[in-house]
Amino acid sequence: MKKQFYAITFVALLIFALTGCNDRTSENNSAIIRDAASSFNLIVTNNLENKVYHEALNHFGLLLKDGDKFEWTEDPSVSDADFSLSINADEFINAGLDVTKLGGTPFTYVAASDNNPNMLIYKFDVSSNKEIYKDSNEAFEKLLSQIPEQIAVLENDGYILSLDQGFQVHWNADGRVNKDMAFVVGAEDLVKAGLNVDKLNEWKVMKNKDPNDTQLKLLKIYYLK
Repeated sequence: MKKQFYAITFVALLIFALTGCNDRTSENNSAIIRDAASSFNLIVTNNLENKVYHEALNHFGLLLKDGDKFEWTEDPSVSDADFSLSINADEFINAGLDVTKLGGTPFTYVAASDNNPNMLIYKFDVSSNKEIYKDSNEAFEKLLSQIPEQIAVLENDGYILSLDQGFQVHWNADGRVNKDMAFVVGAEDLVKAGLNVDKLNEWKVMKNKDPNDTQLKLLKIYYLK
């Protein structure tokens, strides 16, 4: 009887410990998401002249250098581009990229039009649920809250939004590092399509800290306010 009591007690304590651990993990994730969103929204607030709205896609966006743009949706049900990276393709094209060979890759090529340069678009789908957020700040935080495992704290005091296939968005924490934002793109498909990374200027080959991560990635840093 004692053995049975001890066994039940041990199981109960184990469940309590695991539940408590999960609660603390959840609280920690919530704090990271809240702080990450707050830091990003501060960057947007400090650069309101660069904030845009794409009505056709219900997207908020932040214009960056060279026509690059980071966008996030106001309503995830509108499209599969809940987050998107729009990247000026000209530097890649000048370094050998053949845009006709990008079929089946994460990149969508959009030829230059009006005042827009040639662009490479990367899209990431968070949800297909119908949701309307009150403003860009709430939209960004709510999107992050749906993918908490993809938000991390940078060692040099900032945040990483890891999407898929090597794509990331970095931003600083309240201006305490020497860059405001950065894009990271998985570059192997670009190289297969003719890109010579040695001929790039703004984009740099990123050194992977994880020795098991052998994927070729490119990094571009953006300085804002």
